[in-house]
Amino acid sequence: MRTLTHSELKEWCHSYGIELDHTGLPVVPERCPLPPSTDVNVLKCTLPNALGQLRPFCETIERFLRPREHCLLWITRWSIWPSSENWHLYYRLRESYSERRLIYEAPGHLFLEYEAADLISFLEVGLVAGWDMHLIPTVGYARAFACHDEWVLFAANHAYQIEDTREQLNKLGIRIIDNRPAG
Repeated sequence: MRTLTHSELKEWCHSYGIELDHTGLPVVPERCPLPPSTDVNVLKCTLPNALGQLRPFCETIERFLRPREHCLLWITRWSIWPSSENWHLYYRLRESYSERRLIYEAPGHLFLEYEAADLISFLEVGLVAGWDMHLIPTVGYARAFACHDEWVLFAANHAYQIEDTREQLNKLGIRIIDNRPAG
């Protein structure tokens, strides 16, 4: 994993054709198609109710974002629920990669394909903390967005990707809020 600054994040998104909004953050892919497709299929779900579901839930998110060479986890909002944040754990995770900058200096985390376990760990910390996070793989078939309001949006070019994920979430007992096919 390597971390990215705001300017590096914008450059990375530009190089992969990721649309940014007027504030320079990724557009939540709820209604905009993911290149090269002209469609987007979405599924929105709640976060797990039980702590024991969190790891399998994060593994489901990670699997949804395959195939890929890299996956960008961009934390765009934090300190919304300060009592839920474990900064010590977060910075210790970053330190395991020799990264000592603060989150506002380098809020992007770029994971290589073989670093799936690390991506899952950072995702777990961010979900518990109540952070807004964009998950953007290098191959543009799917994206995810985790919101501080305790929901996750899955967006994909292909309906089967959403259907497979919906089945996994149902097995975990995760409540589906919205499930819309393209169109």
